[in-house]
Amino acid sequence: MRRIYQYMSDEEKREAMEGFARDLQELKRERENPAYPRVVREAIEETIERYQRDIEYLRDELGDSPET
Repeated sequence: MRRIYQYMSDEEKREAMEGFARDLQELKRERENPAYPRVVREAIEETIERYQRDIEYLRDELGDSPET
């Protein structure tokens, strides 16, 4: 996945996963806002998908079970 993860400790990877999970909750709320133009909602959706992939990758690296 991302090369930066190779240089992170297990604790840093866990902290990153927690940050992604917090951001995902906010992004999911923002995605539902009908006031945003379609292109913005699509960008939010792409970010959600990328964060979910990153969380999954980090979870696999750490051997953790899914929490979110």
